[in-house]
Amino acid sequence: MVSEEEVRHLARLVRLDVTEEEIPPLQKHFNEILEYFHSLGNMDLDGLDPYDPEESPSCPLRNDEVRLWGQRDAALEAAPEREGDYFKVPRIVGEVGKEDE
Repeated sequence: MVSEEEVRHLARLVRLDVTEEEIPPLQKHFNEILEYFHSLGNMDLDGLDPYDPEESPSCPLRNDEVRLWGQRDAALEAAPEREGDYFKVPRIVGEVGKEDE
């Protein structure tokens, strides 16, 4: 079972501002997800080969071809920040576990 403190911790990890009123519904939602995953463990999968393509639904595939995308400049122009031909994003690596500032 997911505790309220674990919900707060998850919210900090993903940098999500969560109010105290939002914690119980999120806790309930996370617990329902975990219950569903636990129920998957009760499924009878004996005799099924997960690598047998005959038992898997078919997914139409397209050829893997290089195609030029003509919207690069428009995407870069719409970016909040850019550095040359790249999107500039805030650094977040190495900051996990910091308390809210």
